[in-house]
Amino acid sequence: MVNKGFLKRLNVLYVEDELEAANKLSKFLDRLFNIVFYSSNGKEALEVFSKKRIDLVISDLNMPIIDGLEMSEKIKEINPNIPIILTTARTETPCLIKAIELNIDSYLLKPIELDTLIDKIYTIADKIEANQSRKLLEQYKDAIDESSIVIKFDTEGKINFVNNQYEKITGYKFEEVKDRFFNFNTLNDTSSSTFSKLWEKLDNVEIWEGKIFGRTSEDKKYVFNSTTIPIVDNNKKILEYLCISNNITEEEGLSEVLKAELEESKDDLTSKSYLLNEYKRCLDISSILINFDKNFKITNLNSKFLELAKKSIESFKDKTLKDILKDEQLYAEIVEDLIESKSKHKVIKIDFNEDKKKYIDFTFSPVFNENKQVIEYLAVGHDVSEIIELQHEIEKTQKDLILTLGSVGESRSKETANHVTRVALFSYMLAKEYGLSEEEATLLKLASPMHDIGKIGIPDSILKKAGKLTSEEYEIMKTHTTIGFNMFKNSHRKILKSSSIVAHEHHEKWDGTGYPRGLKGEQIHIFGRITAVADVFDALSSTRCYKQGWSLDEIKNYMYKKSGIEFEPKLVELFFRNIDKVLKIKESLKD
Repeated sequence: MVNKGFLKRLNVLYVEDELEAANKLSKFLDRLFNIVFYSSNGKEALEVFSKKRIDLVISDLNMPIIDGLEMSEKIKEINPNIPIILTTARTETPCLIKAIELNIDSYLLKPIELDTLIDKIYTIADKIEANQSRKLLEQYKDAIDESSIVIKFDTEGKINFVNNQYEKITGYKFEEVKDRFFNFNTLNDTSSSTFSKLWEKLDNVEIWEGKIFGRTSEDKKYVFNSTTIPIVDNNKKILEYLCISNNITEEEGLSEVLKAELEESKDDLTSKSYLLNEYKRCLDISSILINFDKNFKITNLNSKFLELAKKSIESFKDKTLKDILKDEQLYAEIVEDLIESKSKHKVIKIDFNEDKKKYIDFTFSPVFNENKQVIEYLAVGHDVSEIIELQHEIEKTQKDLILTLGSVGESRSKETANHVTRVALFSYMLAKEYGLSEEEATLLKLASPMHDIGKIGIPDSILKKAGKLTSEEYEIMKTHTTIGFNMFKNSHRKILKSSSIVAHEHHEKWDGTGYPRGLKGEQIHIFGRITAVADVFDALSSTRCYKQGWSLDEIKNYMYKKSGIEFEPKLVELFFRNIDKVLKIKESLKD
């Protein structure tokens, strides 16, 4: 009979519409089971069943909304194996036939006799426990099959089962080894004394553990760490043997190598210690080394670091990693990884003094003892100042080139060099106000001068025409956006890639009526949307030989009128909210 402790692990769904009967039986069920979920009809019961773990259902047959048979049918659709006990005052044949079809476990007539109900519960609980045990054993078997090599052999030593792992590692299929002695491929590598001890243990119904050396079907050596267990019946009679093994071929090979090296090291330990010190000396010469204790206080600085700093080691007494970095956020970032026993790679600018700034490519790492405990931290670095400064010089050259090219594009039309510079500064300010990062805003500032670079491909007869353009001429003029885009679209440089976007999209309009592609709203890249506002404002406010600059009020009225049509409304609002900054830029860069 089932253990009562097992019943206390089960959850029961009890369904009964008669309140008096429900109260009486619920108290009894509460003493038997872990949790009893009560429902007054089939509909409520189905909702509970879909949300809770239920092991057994006890339900009345005649209920409102959904009766017991319909409810049972729906429950069986969800879980065909769930045990169900139906209770009823009716004995109609159709109900009994339907219950049989649904594989209902028990069918009790009211009034319910508790002894009969208990017998039914114990019988069903036995099945539940057996089913759970079977599932658990299947999981154990699957886990063993997945991770271990399994062989079964009979009392004569003949193989009657091998799993996939055995076939995979040894190269032998079950059909090839069936009825062969389990040690057929190990005789040449495992001593006969090993098998004598194995059989001695097994004959005494004891477990044998040890290593088995064997060869695969391709004559490659393997080593198994094996446990062989006698399988017995209720009378302690041996039925067969189960051998579960783990493949330790690689570990065993490594062990042999290490043993050989250990023997060798007995003869040349002094030589190896010398080499270790030589490695350390070479590292000290070639790299910057800083040691920190567990509180990130400096414990040592090598000569390479002191040479760069042009300071003595005494000047760093009581200093910490934070004192070297001089950056709270960077310090927190590095420390966070080190505390989690992770390494951190970072190029860091160190200001040794006002005139001496160095870029060091550092790797910060925890140092462990033999118990895998962190005992200190080590920073190993290389001076990459020359490379970084060269990179900065390249970037500066790129910026100058972009600004010059932008000016060339404008000068071919009727603008001034200062126009592109003002547009760049307006764009940067507006990008920051809009919420773009410093990196994005700076990238836009560098790219926006290229918005009209495509005009270098427009004929002078159109570009410098004094009168109104014809529709054909206007279509040619519009191609400057595509010309500018095509100039830089294949570049992998961030600045030039951004320049292609600005050139392509600064004439797109918020309502989708712009050109060249008729993009709408946020389909237009934010760089294009910002540049459009900056470019139009500067063009309207600037006096040229062919036109008078507009007043601020005129520009404001025009741009607010075009808000939501040509321009993103949020950008127009932000631009005029910061008009003081705009006018200050305008004043500092007069034509």
